[in-house]
Amino acid sequence: MTTFDYRAKDKAGNTVSGAVEAATPSDAAGKIREMGHLPMDIRAAGARHQQPTSAGEAGSAFARFFIYPFWTGVNIRALALFYRQMATMLTAGMTVSEALRSAGTRTKGRLGSIIADMHDATQRGGRMSEVMSSHPRVFAPLQVQLVRAGEESGMLDQMVERIASYLEYELSIRRIVGKTLFYPCLILLAIIFIPHLPTLVMGTFSAFIQEVWASNKALFAWLVAIIVALKFLFQFNSVRFVWDTVKTVPPIVGTAARKVAMSRFSKAMAILYSAGLPMAQCLSISADACANLSVGRGIKKALPAIQSGEGLTESLAKTGYVMPMVLDMLTTGERTGSMDTVLNKTAEYMDSEVDATIHKLGIALFVLCILVAGAIVLHMAIGSYSGMAQKEMAQ
Repeated sequence: MTTFDYRAKDKAGNTVSGAVEAATPSDAAGKIREMGHLPMDIRAAGARHQQPTSAGEAGSAFARFFIYPFWTGVNIRALALFYRQMATMLTAGMTVSEALRSAGTRTKGRLGSIIADMHDATQRGGRMSEVMSSHPRVFAPLQVQLVRAGEESGMLDQMVERIASYLEYELSIRRIVGKTLFYPCLILLAIIFIPHLPTLVMGTFSAFIQEVWASNKALFAWLVAIIVALKFLFQFNSVRFVWDTVKTVPPIVGTAARKVAMSRFSKAMAILYSAGLPMAQCLSISADACANLSVGRGIKKALPAIQSGEGLTESLAKTGYVMPMVLDMLTTGERTGSMDTVLNKTAEYMDSEVDATIHKLGIALFVLCILVAGAIVLHMAIGSYSGMAQKEMAQ
């Protein structure tokens, strides 16, 4: 058993400190909650709090600035599968090195080479998190911190399982958006191809493709140029901050964007809090995980108050960036000591709200695209009949 010093909030909102004996920081957090307190900082007795140092980003300067912003070589689906495999193997009793070796043999590409580096590091007595921190475009801070917490507490299997669940949750959000936008995008493609259908009917498929390309090559070039430019510009926080601020302003779309940010913040906060990390560290990482720089920076304004001993809900309320419903749920979590459960419920509620909003927006966008396509067909028909009428009059 290890003695852990802690700082926590009691039910009256006062900061209390003390020491408990437990096997791991997570067990210590559980004992503190049983006392009716809300843990804020837990560390081994006599240990000094040090911020972990992260290695520089791996890869050449050219790759870091001109390749990874557009394509990291690792998608979220592959990451979720990797973490799920790791969780399964670690739970079955395999060592970290053995699990990494097994996962590496099944994984190709850049992720496979990173896993090989992790395996080499663990065999030399190093840590998996050290390699992860050198690939910040692949592994988000949330993942690195959870893996580091698991390595320090001996609960790596549970931390990896939580990361896998979180990434699967992210995939579910992307599926909702993708499913909603599928038909509107299909209609937009039809708008491009409809004017050239007579060529396809009267001529050949190759002639049809050539005509489409000749008529829309300027449009295609502009689209590619815009996508590349945006990907490059979004590397800079100032550009991202402006965009994230703008997209939260419109009445319906802005509300949906804020709800998505709150959902991700709540989910990340629940995972980090249940891992036993200090409250300020949980808040900082969760703010980054909300995927909205404007909202994230607003949430981080609560850090000085939390570090000075104020309550979480009170500190967040002062920023004005957290939605009232989330604040009400956090108040309940602080009173009951079940912060992680309450935050997960908040995330589920926000997800259902976002799902309904996106579904409505998708229907509206679909109808708008149909109307635009109909207008184009009507314009073509009128133009065709006008041409035929002019020819008859000329004869």
